Order: sequence, then structure tokens, then C-alpha cells
Amino acid sequence: MNLETSFKRKVSYISGIVLLLFPLFYLGQPATSDSEGGRGGKLAQLRSENYLAQSNLGEIDPVSSTMQLATFGLRPIAVIVLWEKATRFQKMEDYDNVTATVNQISKLQPNFVSIWKFQAHNLAYNISVDFDNYRHRYQWVRRGIDFLMEGTKYNSQDAKLVQEVGAYTGSKIGGSDEKRQFRRLFSADDPFHQRMEDYGLEMDSQLVAGVDGKPDNWKVANRWYQKSEDVARFSDLGIRGDWLRFYERKPQALIYYAIALEDEGYLDTNAQQAFAVAHSSLEELGSLDILSSFTGTTLRLNQGAEFQRKLDELRQEINALGPDVRETLRKERFASLSKPQQDALNLAPELRTNYHNGLVQDANKQLFIPETEVAEAMPESVKEQALLLAAEAEEMAIKADAVNYMRSMINYDYWLKRCEMEQLELAITARKTTAKADELFVQARLQPARLEYEKAWEMWTDIFEDYPSMITKDTGQNLMPSIANYVELLGQFDEEVPEDFALRSIVELAETELAATPEANIQFPSPSNPNRIKGEVPKNDYLQNN
Repeated sequence: MNLETSFKRKVSYISGIVLLLFPLFYLGQPATSDSEGGRGGKLAQLRSENYLAQSNLGEIDPVSSTMQLATFGLRPIAVIVLWEKATRFQKMEDYDNVTATVNQISKLQPNFVSIWKFQAHNLAYNISVDFDNYRHRYQWVRRGIDFLMEGTKYNSQDAKLVQEVGAYTGSKIGGSDEKRQFRRLFSADDPFHQRMEDYGLEMDSQLVAGVDGKPDNWKVANRWYQKSEDVARFSDLGIRGDWLRFYERKPQALIYYAIALEDEGYLDTNAQQAFAVAHSSLEELGSLDILSSFTGTTLRLNQGAEFQRKLDELRQEINALGPDVRETLRKERFASLSKPQQDALNLAPELRTNYHNGLVQDANKQLFIPETEVAEAMPESVKEQALLLAAEAEEMAIKADAVNYMRSMINYDYWLKRCEMEQLELAITARKTTAKADELFVQARLQPARLEYEKAWEMWTDIFEDYPSMITKDTGQNLMPSIANYVELLGQFDEEVPEDFALRSIVELAETELAATPEANIQFPSPSNPNRIKGEVPKNDYLQNN
């Protein structure tokens, strides 16, 4: 009896095991890549639907402790061990092992986006600066970008990761201290271009070609940004984070491309055309529907004037219902202001000091009257109609404020005007004249240099009269080195900058900016002091004062 019971129990166990094989096969069958295109089991289908990649254990060192941990289901512990190793190798400056270790981490957690971002930044920014030769630094920047591109293969639905590739290609190569060398190396880096083409970028297109016909890093960055927008448009994840900051990157890259051409001496139709393309890209940005955190709805940057016009029309309709109501409320509010605030408001704007401007700002806040308050003060016979108009007017006011805020966030109006200004023949001539004066100054031909500088200043004065909004630190950054040369040149003639110097506003802006930054460590030789190499080190650590 006991033997029979034992036998039956064994048969039932074996039968249960066999039966469990069917659901296990249904769940765990791997997908196949043959001509039939088998989708695999349920888990494989879920991974495919959610764009999740399996850990590539076959690419990990088979005799390492990491492999042993991973195969026993201790993958999180294996990742922690690898992170610790990568940190230790970096401290030891063993950068080859850093790269190898980071690659193993990415194989264990291919869908953990932070790994790709963090280690790409580590390679391109932290490790690259430890090398003196700019060619070596470029190679590490290249590795960082390449690492990011590999991450997009496993996270093809993450638009932000695709955008990071563009950010590194643009800002790190085109915005570093070695940007001229980096841009030249990138332009000639055919293997890297092929690598990018393998990830879906058309590197033989005119859309990425610079003046020399080879890929330019800023235009390549622009194409990566376009690709990230395509990913966001068609993926389930969409755009995570601020929509405006996401969409501004594409035209921004074209602006920086145009500025780079001017910095490199292409003061001709190449720069004009580049700014024209950038201007068109900004106008396209203005026509996009962008989610506003201000209203929770989508708005367009070019709708500000439309919202303001509707708001003005609605206010006129409200005022027509009670012509004296708004003015009466304003007089009551004005009477409630303090005497200093009233005096500041009555003072002409050009006579106001910073103190007066502060009083005016506070007073205007108190004088602001919501449209609903105006409607509430209307006669009873028209109050209901006024309230309906007021609700619509306040909605228009919120939208107009939201658009203005969005435009100011990315300096939209400035860059539109800047791109427009830089296309002028006068602007190109002014830059050519300034560059010629700088060249004469370096050659110590002071009198001809002075004549050229003064011609250039007259041209820039005419430009800034037509485009007063261009008198900013962004525009001044290009002119300040030349102005500094001019000031030093005048010193050779024992003269000072005249009070009526045309670009004094640019100088004052630069001086204000300089006062907020530490003294530069590196200075450059000049005709008056050809042996000057290095300046004084700042005595105070300005970082501690922040």
C-alpha cells in the first residue's frame, strides 16, 4: 500500500511538472529573427511593446564576478559592484578600464536612461579635461557622444536622450574653449560621420554641410534635434518636461552655426544665408503648438499680438458699457497710494532713479484693476453683460501674459531681431571693417587701425539706432575685444575714450558684467606689452561668495 501511494505521488508530481512546461513555454518563448518573424512568448511580446531590451549577458566578461552575480539573479548587486569599480578606475586615471566597466553597466541595464546620460557626461566633460592635447580631448568627447548614440538604440522612444546627442554634438564641440580645433576635427572625422549615419542621420545631406561642404557640428546637432522631435511626435512617451525648452534647441543650433561662421571670418553671403535660415527656423518655432505651464493649454509664440488685440477690443467694449467706471476706480486707487509713490509716478521716466523705479513698480501693482472688478462696478442694467466680457478679457490677458513669458524665457524677440540685423549689408561691412582694424592693430599699424575702428564705430552706431534692442551683452561679446583694442590703441596716443564714444553703452554693459565675474587668469600679449603672458590669480574664491 505504501509503495502504491508513493508511486502515485511521483506520477502526479511528474505530470504537474509536464503540465507547467506549457504555460512556461507560452510566457518565456524568445522572439526569433528568422523569415517567419516569430514574436515569441508573452514576456517577449511585452518587452517589444514597451521597447525594453533584454540584458546582453553574452557581452559581459564570462569569468568575471559580475557575470556570476548576474546569472544568479543578483543583477542589482552586480551593477553596484561595477559602479564602484568605475569610480575607482577614474580616481586612478585608468580611463580604458573606466570605459570597459561603463560598457558592462550599460549591458546590464540598457533601459536605465540615467546611466547613458551620466556616463556620457563623464566621458565627454570630466575625463576629457584631464588631457592636455586637444586631439586627445576630442577623442573622449567623441566617445561620450558615441556612448549616447548607443543608448538611443536601446531607448529609441526617449526623445530627450536623442536630443542629448545633439546637445553634445553642438555645445561640447562648438562651445568649448577648443571649439575651433574641435570643429575642424569633427568636420574631417569621416569614421564618426559614418557612425552617426549608422544611427539614422543623413550625413551626406546639404542640411548638415558647412561652408566647406563637410558636416558641421552645429548643423549636425540641428538634425539630431529634428530627429528627437520626430521621436517625440510618434512615440508613446511624447515630450517629458518643458516643451518650450525642448523645441528651442533646433533653431538655436542654426543661430550658433551662423555666429560660428562670423567668428571664423566668413563675413560674406555665407553668414548672411546662415542667419536667414536661422530666422526662418525661429519663425517655424513661433508657429508650433507648445504646451504652456502657465495655462495648461497649447499656445504659439506668434499669438501674443493676436491675444493683445482681442484683449484691447474687449476692454473697449467693457468701457463702452460704463465710460467712467474704470477711471473712477483708478482715481480711488491712486489716492490710496503713498505720497512718495504718487510723486514717483508723476515724475518723467528719464528723471527717475532706481529708487523711483522701485516705487513705480510697486505702485503699478496696486493700480492694476482686474476686469471682473470693473464689471462688478458697472450699473446693474449692464453688469451681467460686462461680467461675461470681463471673463473673456481675463482669459485673453492670461494667454497674452503666458506668450510674453514664453518669449522672454528663450529671448525670442532678441534672436529674431539679431538674425534680421545680421543679414544687413551694413552689418557685414561693419564686421569686415572691425576685423580689418583688429588685424592692423595686431600688426602695430596704429594710425591705419584707428581710422578703420572709427569707420566701424560709425557703422555700428547706425545699426544700433535702427536696432536698439541689440545693445546687449550677447551682441557686445563679439565687439568687446575690438573695443578693448581700440581703448589700448588710444592709450598709445595718450588719449582716453571720448565721452561721446558711439558704443559707450556697450562698454558700460561689459563693465557691469565684468564687475560680477572674477579677474581672468590668462591675458594676451599686445603691442604695448608684447611679453605679457599670464595675469594675477584672483585673491578671493568667488565661488564661495555665491
